[in-house]
Amino acid sequence: MIISRLFRRPVSARFSQRSSIALLILATSILCGMPPAQASSRSTVATLSPVAVAARAKPRAVPARSPAAEVVKALPVVTATGIGQTGYVHYWVITAPDGEEEIQVGIELPGGRVAWAFPELGVQVVPFIAAGAVDARGQRFRVQHLYGIRPFADDAAMRAFREQVEHRVAYWVDNETAYCYSGTREREICLSCMGLVMQLLFPGKTPAHPAIPQGFPRIGGDLQYSTEDLLLYLTRLHLLPDEAARRQRITTLGGPPALQEELTRLSAQLADERTPVADAVKSPLKRRISVRPPAPKPLVRRPAG
Repeated sequence: MIISRLFRRPVSARFSQRSSIALLILATSILCGMPPAQASSRSTVATLSPVAVAARAKPRAVPARSPAAEVVKALPVVTATGIGQTGYVHYWVITAPDGEEEIQVGIELPGGRVAWAFPELGVQVVPFIAAGAVDARGQRFRVQHLYGIRPFADDAAMRAFREQVEHRVAYWVDNETAYCYSGTREREICLSCMGLVMQLLFPGKTPAHPAIPQGFPRIGGDLQYSTEDLLLYLTRLHLLPDEAARRQRITTLGGPPALQEELTRLSAQLADERTPVADAVKSPLKRRISVRPPAPKPLVRRPAG
């Protein structure tokens, strides 16, 4: 049964006074244990390029992590929101009206909500969707949740992130941050879903660029970072010395089949650093380019602010 409702919940008191964005969500909730989509998904990619900077001060970054602890510790994997999971990074597959699919990422907030940047709608705070649909200005997107992962192994870093994440989200919502399409910038600042997650996890000194951690993997090239890179960072798979160690880490992580299959695919590509993942393995799922008038559809990498 599809439930229609107009949802708007504040991230903070400031959020509720200033934000005027509304999202119509048609969602069918599925129990926590439902298997995710059984497919390896194409990633959303962000390009590092300059953007106009808002005059308003941006929340400052906090010293993040304890590298030694993060290298050896496998992080929890979840299949829904839950108590104690604020700050977890969640992955979905979204399907556009034209049938094209791409990976969508977002950050879990208290109260069963998530923050994400969604096509046509921009940066939003919405109730978690396990499986259902989102109406984005008359365009109906199907949404299927895959998995969620804790971003920081170090407890102090995770605690600091949880304390600040709602404030960081409020900055982007208060500025009515638009969603970026295939290399275009329709406002001074716009973000893809990947761009928003990177800004929330690693805020920089200005809104122009996140403070990307040293050693963050970029299997698609130095000027780009993708949801695949983020998954490698979250699972620390790229830090392991060989395929045997990566297989052991994948087994330790567990999680749904979609995660196991994607990590196995990425592990095989890490074994040959000369072969970018996006070029070597063609996934059955494609990135959605746009819902605008028909045009040639190469695999365009979507930018982020």
